[in-house]
Parts: sequence; C-alpha cells; structure tokens
Amino acid sequence: MKSNRFWVSVMLLLGVSVGVVFLGPPTMEGIAYAMQKGKISALREQLAEMSKTDKLSPLFIAVSEAVKPSVVVVRVKQKVRMSSPSSRFGFPPGFEEEFHRRFGDKIPPRQFRGPLPKGAPLPKGVVPQPKKDRWFYRQGLGSGVIVDAENGYVLTNFHVVSGADKVEVILADGRSYTTEWIRGDKKTDLAVLKIIADGLIDAPLGDSDTVEVGQWVLAIGAPFGLPQTVTAGIISAKGRTTRQPGMYQNYLQTDASINRGNSGGPLVNTKGEVIGINTMILSRTGINDGVGMSIPSNMVRNVMKQLIDKGKVIRGFLGVGIQNIFDEGLTKNLKLPTSKGALVSSVLPDSAAAKAGLKLDDFIVSVDGKPISNLNELRNRIAGIVPGKTVSLGIYRNGEKKSIKVVLGTLSDTAQVASGKVEKREAPGGKFGLSVRTLTAETAEQAGYPEDVKGVLIVDVDADSDAFENGVREKMVVTHVDGKPVTTAEAFYKAISSEQAKSGIRFRLMNPVGGVWIVFVTPKK
Repeated sequence: MKSNRFWVSVMLLLGVSVGVVFLGPPTMEGIAYAMQKGKISALREQLAEMSKTDKLSPLFIAVSEAVKPSVVVVRVKQKVRMSSPSSRFGFPPGFEEEFHRRFGDKIPPRQFRGPLPKGAPLPKGVVPQPKKDRWFYRQGLGSGVIVDAENGYVLTNFHVVSGADKVEVILADGRSYTTEWIRGDKKTDLAVLKIIADGLIDAPLGDSDTVEVGQWVLAIGAPFGLPQTVTAGIISAKGRTTRQPGMYQNYLQTDASINRGNSGGPLVNTKGEVIGINTMILSRTGINDGVGMSIPSNMVRNVMKQLIDKGKVIRGFLGVGIQNIFDEGLTKNLKLPTSKGALVSSVLPDSAAAKAGLKLDDFIVSVDGKPISNLNELRNRIAGIVPGKTVSLGIYRNGEKKSIKVVLGTLSDTAQVASGKVEKREAPGGKFGLSVRTLTAETAEQAGYPEDVKGVLIVDVDADSDAFENGVREKMVVTHVDGKPVTTAEAFYKAISSEQAKSGIRFRLMNPVGGVWIVFVTPKK
C-alpha cells in the first residue's frame, strides 16, 4: 500500500515536470489563475450562505434608521473683537501706526487710523481717522439629539454652545432653525436647546443603570462636520471620571469612534434608546484612540428636567468632606467589612450632615438603601436629590452598622481658598518619620490656615517613611490621630508612641487650600 502511494506521488511529480517542460510557464500561470478564481468563487458562495445568519448588520441598520432622523448638527457663531488688522498677522500692538509714521510719505496715500505717537508729525497724504474695532465671527460645529419633538427640546453639550452669540440647529432633512433659548449646566457639560419646528422626530431616553459592560452601542453625530455619521462599539466601562474639579461625572466609556464634532450627539443601545450624550475623548493626539466618554442618560434626564423647569440645576448638599479607601490597613483600623463606600474626613459646621449627627470617620455605604462604591457615586447620588428631602444613609461607625436620617441642604458654589508660607523648624522625626510643631494662631496665619484650625503643623517628613509614601508632606496639618483630636506637638508624639500605634495609626490631615483626608501609616521597622 505504501509502495503504491510512493509511485503515485512520483508519477504526479513527473507529470508536473513534463507540463512545465512541454507546456511552458505561460500555460502553468493560466492554470494557477483558474484555480485561484475558482477558489474565490467558492468563497463568495460560502459568504452568501453565511450572511443569511448575520443578525448584527440588520440590527445596526435598523437602529441607525430609527435614530438618525433625531440627530442634528449644532452650528454656533461667536462674535470676536479684533482691535487691529495687523494683529491678525502677528504684528505687535502699534506696529501699523509706527510703520505709517515712519514711511507714510513713501507709500500711496491712505487713511491712517490713530492714535498717532505723541508729538509725531502727520505723514504726507495721510488723513487721520479714529481707530475702530473690527469684528469677525468664530464658527464651530457640534452634534445634538432631539429628545422631545412636541416641545422642540434638543440635547447637546454645554461646551458646544458656551459663549455663542448665535446657535442654529440643522435637522437631518436639512432644515435649519435658530434656537429660541439655551439653558446649560457647566458642572455636567449638558445644555438644552429650544427650537420651534414642525415634523420633528425624537429619540427616547433609555435607562443607563441597566447598561452592561460589553454591550453593543452606536454613536451618531457629525465628526469633522460630516453629519449623520454612525460608528459602532461596545460599552468598555461604567462610572468613569476624569477628575476635573467641580464637575459631576459618571461616564460610560465606549470604543465607538468619537471625534471632533461628535460632542453632544447620542450614544444609543440596540433598542434605539439614547443611553448617553457623547462629551469627550481621552487621547494624546486629539483624534479618537478608542476611549470615548458619554454622560449617562439617567444623569441627563435629571439635569434636563431642571433646566427646562427652573432654568438652572439645584443640587442636594450633605456638607461633608469624603474620600475613598484604597489601603487595607486603614480598612482594618476602622474595623470595616469592606472598602466600598466613602469615608467622612470632615463635617462642615451647621451643615445637613452636622445637624444629622454625622461624624468624622463615619463610613457611608448606602443612600436610601442603594449601595455606593466610592466617593464619586455618593457625590453624584446626593447632588441628584432635591434639597430639603430626607434621605437615609447607611454607615459604619466604630465597626457597627447604623442608619442616619439626613435632611439635605442646597449646594452653594462658594469656596474658600487659602495660601501662605511656613518657616521650617526642626523637631525629632519619631518612628513615623514626622516632625511637627504646635499650630498657634501666628503659625496658622503664616502657613495659610484659618486662625481657628487646631492641630499640629508638619515641618518635616522622612523620605523613607510610610507617611511620605502615603502622600504626607510638609505644611500639612494633623488634626486627629486615630479619631482623637491633637492640639499640641506633645499630644501628637504621645499618641504615636502608644502601644496601639505599633501596628499603624490613622491621621486626619488638612492642607492650606481646605482639602481634608485620612491616611493610615505604619512606623519604621
């Protein structure tokens, strides 16, 4: 049997060799071409059969056709003053006047716009004219989505329309309308536009809380001014933030392509529901790198309703400084069963939290029975509740779970910022690598703290200490050690020398700009 296979192989090889010799290369190339063509034809037949089971393409097509009529282009114009024509070309202020003062008699007569240099003679043929400001319109493009056809409400981003003197909404069918009014909220980067038009088609807002990571989504908008562009991707993550100060963020992250011009457009699920408003990308080049951020629809719904009903957003306020816990040592020190929640690092006097009895080192794990995982979730949850409403906070205090009722206050935009310098004075470093001095009214003022702040001022931190590793630095103030206030250097050193401190200790820190947080540090070995 093996012998037969051998001779068959030999005969085939001889046949090919004879073909090459007698038929020549052109004939063999023709045979190869015919074989390749036959293979491709067979593959096309196979693809035709496979496409019959393709459910994704028809789904994307259906979603696109359902949502695209609701997606608009937002065109903005902003009037910008240009004080001198020469400024457009990078010439310094006064260049044109000085140029014509020196060379005016050697160039064709023209009107000369002052002011002239003091004491300078008029060039020949020059007629002085009062200097006039020149204006031009800076234009920009974004996207938006109609969410209420009956009332003509369009959602977009605040940054798309901020500072604009004129805003036009261009519908999918090409019709264009100037907005009746614009109401925005900078803290969430959302804006509502009002237009008066017939025949509008809206897209419903979905429930972003039900969105799952890995779920298919489509982004629709006008990237680079190309309207009705559809891109596909998945939900990459939930609850993202970019840590921009003062912003309320709880972004859906997606790899659906988002570029300049997509801002304000919708992110939709496979039901054709808007689950987010696209707002930004994270990229080193300014071009999509697959990391896009979208404001979740449940946050959008609350902000939109307040902008329409009140013209502004009013947020609930608890009145606490909070932080996340990443350190296992701090979790154990506080006798907590979990690190998911928000640790209270300060309580503002006369705030809702203070009136309800919330205390330093309380660990908040839920709001009205719904768990929270981190400080951002708590901050967003409280901000989304109407001021004056009573909420139930689930907390851990000294290892015991409790429930506290709080009547929420109203968030104010005011904030106090302090700064200053401190004169360093050496003190014994101690086993925690910290040198401190008692904070008096005089040293508090020098360091930029309010006079009523009580604690010890850190004047030196050993670079090889755990305290330094955890972000403890000079000019910070320690107000509490293991939850107990310290007001003198002596009290501080006594606290860190206790038997309990041998396994680690908890510091409550403050900085000159009002930041307050808690760290857990271990002594040097």
